[in-house]
Amino acid sequence: MPTRLLSSLRNNLPVLLIVPLVVIVTTWPTFPRLFDGDEFWLHIWQKDQWLKIWDAWHFERVLAGQAQLYYTDAIAHPLGQSLTYRAFIFPHALFMVALSAIIPVDDAYNLLFLLILCFNGFCGYALIKHLIKDKWIPLFGAVVFAVATPFPSGSTVPDVIMIGTLPLTIYFLHRSMTEKRKRFAGLAGICAGITAFISVYVLGIILLSVGIIALIMSLPLWRKQFFWRNLLIFFVVCALISLLRFYPMLADRADLRFALEVYKEMNRSNDVLEYFVLSNNPFIGELFGSTPDPSDDNQVYTIRKYYKDAYLGYSNLILMACAFLFLSRRRRLLLWIALLVFFATLGLGSFLTLNGIEYTNILLPERFLRDWFPALFGNIGSQKYYQMGVITPLAVLSCYGLAALLKSKPIRARRLVVLFCALLVCLEFYLPLLGQTLERNKTAYVTWLRSEPDYPIKLINLPYEDGTPQYFQYLQTLTGYPQANGFSSRQEHSTRHYILGNSLLHSWDESRNIHCLPHNEQSFAAALDQLLADGFTHIVMHKWLYGDQFIIQSFKNIPPAYDNGHVSVYRVRDLRLSCQNQAAQLPRFIHFAQSSMAAPGSRSAILSIHPDQPIDPDLFEYLGSLFSDWRSLVHLYLDNGELVMQSAGARYPDMDAFTKDKQVVHLLYDLFEVETDLLNSYLNFDEFILCQRDANDDGAVIELYVNRTFSCELVTSADRFTVQYDNGIRLENLEIQTDQDVMDFQFMWSNLPDEAHSVSIQVFDATGEKALGQDSVIGHVTLDGRHLDISDLEPGKYQIKLIAYSFVTGKTVAGVVTATGARFDRALVIANFNHS
Repeated sequence: MPTRLLSSLRNNLPVLLIVPLVVIVTTWPTFPRLFDGDEFWLHIWQKDQWLKIWDAWHFERVLAGQAQLYYTDAIAHPLGQSLTYRAFIFPHALFMVALSAIIPVDDAYNLLFLLILCFNGFCGYALIKHLIKDKWIPLFGAVVFAVATPFPSGSTVPDVIMIGTLPLTIYFLHRSMTEKRKRFAGLAGICAGITAFISVYVLGIILLSVGIIALIMSLPLWRKQFFWRNLLIFFVVCALISLLRFYPMLADRADLRFALEVYKEMNRSNDVLEYFVLSNNPFIGELFGSTPDPSDDNQVYTIRKYYKDAYLGYSNLILMACAFLFLSRRRRLLLWIALLVFFATLGLGSFLTLNGIEYTNILLPERFLRDWFPALFGNIGSQKYYQMGVITPLAVLSCYGLAALLKSKPIRARRLVVLFCALLVCLEFYLPLLGQTLERNKTAYVTWLRSEPDYPIKLINLPYEDGTPQYFQYLQTLTGYPQANGFSSRQEHSTRHYILGNSLLHSWDESRNIHCLPHNEQSFAAALDQLLADGFTHIVMHKWLYGDQFIIQSFKNIPPAYDNGHVSVYRVRDLRLSCQNQAAQLPRFIHFAQSSMAAPGSRSAILSIHPDQPIDPDLFEYLGSLFSDWRSLVHLYLDNGELVMQSAGARYPDMDAFTKDKQVVHLLYDLFEVETDLLNSYLNFDEFILCQRDANDDGAVIELYVNRTFSCELVTSADRFTVQYDNGIRLENLEIQTDQDVMDFQFMWSNLPDEAHSVSIQVFDATGEKALGQDSVIGHVTLDGRHLDISDLEPGKYQIKLIAYSFVTGKTVAGVVTATGARFDRALVIANFNHS
């Protein structure tokens, strides 16, 4: 056995030496950085890399009996979250645990990146050597596998680049059919089955590839018993192994439907030029820096975006052409052509895009497959995943072309040509890896936290921006402390209930400042009490991350317990300090903040008029953050007789622009400073009605104006019909008016999320049968109106129900009627009426 192993190693020595060398050179300086332990450095800076480091930390806790595999309350604390649908890469996590015990975690992650690329190359080499009985030509295919995997996909995270099991599965399946051996069918099933523990996306690509291979191979073999026997063995073995990964998902029925519909409505497309241009490549990218516009002889425009997600390589395309031209047995190409065309076409997306121009009327196969097989194609969240299926046939066809060119050539010439072609491919696919360093002072607060007397410590990390929750999960591997925020791509709705239900966390989640002011002091205190009751002790503000500028004013009057210029740490209990000295914080706005008519909303605004007194710019910026619940804050004053506007939240060139899209305006002025005639000359409020006016003894006046489209009672009514939905949306009030045979519905909303939502107004007769219905998107407005024609209804008693649901997923939203505490799961009864 040792002799046989040594002989095999000697025969395959070129690939064993050259593939690692290629990986080291094309990923430079990753390899030398493995021996530099002075700073935290990663070969690429992407948000998903933090998740893989957290996964290893979680697995280590699972192995130590300190955590459950498919559940954690360390993130999304205190509710916790299911990890059933998390993209765990079990082998990667286990190797990370082992390597991190002897080398720093960043070196472990970088080393595994290099090893994955080598693994891909060796697996591709095994397949191509089986197809082409040669030692040197498969080496070229191995190089294609090694260098083409990470860079065109635009990512180096393991679940995207660990595709070695794909060529390995095809290798064993092909041998099982050509050699009629059951053992190889079982090995193919094992390779495919264990892929479920690496990447569900790769498993999907494997099953699609096997389906195409089986279809084409069945043409001459469909009458052969061994063909169907081996195919059955493959699928049974694959199903038995992968079921261990899928069973928890199938058992988690509460989230299964939502997880399967995350990408349901996504309409996406990839540019055809992705296959032919690699913009960031220092050798190829410069050749395609600009192209002429065919519609304008005098204009030249630059390529509209960076192309990096699906590059095929000109060397590969030329060699594929040689396979068609010079190979004597072209039928053997049919299988690989079918695979290449299938996955390359799917990679283009739902419709055609060429050089940035979208032809949405030209639909592509992927759009139909998502409709016909949504459970499979509807759950592939990015077109780059189809590139996994392109690389194998691309490498095989290129090697067939190289074999046709080198047929009957002497061994020395074959070696030189293969090495030259491998060099060309390396140059074509090369993208510089600059890497990123995480300076130690950005994580130095961890040492300080450990010295805090508060125990146990629970954290709120800020700011919430794209990619930061993933980074915060890495930080948790350093502290071990529970935290309020976490990331889960297919269960985000369930992990965010706590954040959306707490006004402090909700405001920061929406990149808005929040302050303790008279109009919200009660809700502010309730949110703070909730955080303290749930054990949260510290808020960590990472000031070097994008987004802190939108929420940092929330902590203006709160001294940090720790600050090193990059990170500030505040004690949660100190948030009560923001409720002090409110009058000093609100010059000229204190009456408004204390007024019962203050009604924040996305399209309401505050207009202050004090002709003789501008507000200091720094103070005005702070005031803008105080009133960030409103759409905008505008202050008017005169400078040498000219009207000057100071604005926060939105910029306006003049007063007409200010009033154009407003629904609610709060006007603040002083009777002793502004005469009525002068006031009318400033304002154009023809589209508004004055609904409420408060005058104070010191001359301060507050007037509430509402767009004429809506009734004053909708905004000013003290007896409101208020509904709190589970996802954070609030229905602040509802007015229903009937004019002859038309019912007029007016809504006042707040806390509308970014995701589009709709309301359905449904009318039921006395028997419970639906008589009328109207669905419409809410839109990001404070006030919203709907009209329902009831003229066709038969005389009788009717009931009106209201249903709110996500426009994207169609999932209804449950909630509670604030006044009564009555809970509803889907439909809310809002009125009963008689129609005669």
